[in-house]
Amino acid sequence: MSWVVIILVLCLSIFLWYPAAKKLSSWLANLLKPWQFKSIEWLFAILLSTIGIWFINTHVFSFYTLRSSSMRPSYDNNELVFINKLAYGAATNINTPHRYKRLKGYSEMAKGDVLAFHFPEADTSFVDYPDEDYYFVKRQYENTGKYTPILDAKVQFNNVSERKIFIKRLIAVPGDTLQYINGQYFINHVKSPFNSHCINKYEIKTDTPTAVKHDIRKYALTSYRENGSQLIEMKADQVNKNNWNEYLLPIEETLNMPNIYVFPFRQNFFWNASYLGPIIIPTKNKTVRLTLNNVFLYKRIIESYEGNQLCIQEKQIFINGKQSDEYTFKMNYYWVAGDNKFHSFDSRYWGFVPENHIIGRVDKL
Repeated sequence: MSWVVIILVLCLSIFLWYPAAKKLSSWLANLLKPWQFKSIEWLFAILLSTIGIWFINTHVFSFYTLRSSSMRPSYDNNELVFINKLAYGAATNINTPHRYKRLKGYSEMAKGDVLAFHFPEADTSFVDYPDEDYYFVKRQYENTGKYTPILDAKVQFNNVSERKIFIKRLIAVPGDTLQYINGQYFINHVKSPFNSHCINKYEIKTDTPTAVKHDIRKYALTSYRENGSQLIEMKADQVNKNNWNEYLLPIEETLNMPNIYVFPFRQNFFWNASYLGPIIIPTKNKTVRLTLNNVFLYKRIIESYEGNQLCIQEKQIFINGKQSDEYTFKMNYYWVAGDNKFHSFDSRYWGFVPENHIIGRVDKL
């Protein structure tokens, strides 16, 4: 929560709680005579206000200032947003998955909602490099062999409640079949309407009329030249509304060209940031059959999010020391993405969001 907002809410709370605190302090003063406490009503007002703010911030709503441009143009960097915790119900015991519960909310998590959640991969972090993603740095080293001194830095474990907050759009919910084809999301084999929210990267064709080039660059969020080509970044619905598709070439990664920095970080999946899936989003109490191939989709869920030991020995999968060819999920999971997709570190690069990591729904102030 922004400190400015905290101070304003605290001052307002003290003012509102003052009458009740005055009565309480009067009763206490009479009870403890002959001792008298000057201005005790103000002390009680501050105490009651602090408790009230803690309760509201934990269970009702909070404020957060975005620290990236990954949700442009819906939300800008440094924009203050309102996190509604009542919508889905406040989460309790989020640090212990087997005890985790969510209070009854007044709405379900729906595709297209913008979520605030604790970053799942932040369970381990570098003490002196808090902005570096520990697992991403490890993957870089494993994939390239290029040493960086950060690898020798001290690390720490973080409970769910201590992990940094991310803001992303909900793309797929438990039970959905998700696929990413040429930079477009398909949910249950139907093109997702939320593709229109995305900022895409395009090359302006060289034979585009000069007047049209001028209009395209005018409405582009970013325009620059690269390797002799004129590139722009623009929201998809802006392109469609102006019938500019014939003048623009979408810039996407190549089909069947694996990107080892894309979930689940295995070349044999042939997935990249533009072509991914199909994958079924895990659902609580649903059982999945495990194979030596698909186990890497669920490995982090089984180990980190749901607290089991998993190992593969002699082409067999063992969970908590027992040979297993199936697993039943203990929580629901979700897939999220940033609207500014070429500048978003989202589920494509680290996988699912566990239900106990979700803080609430982001609403505009």
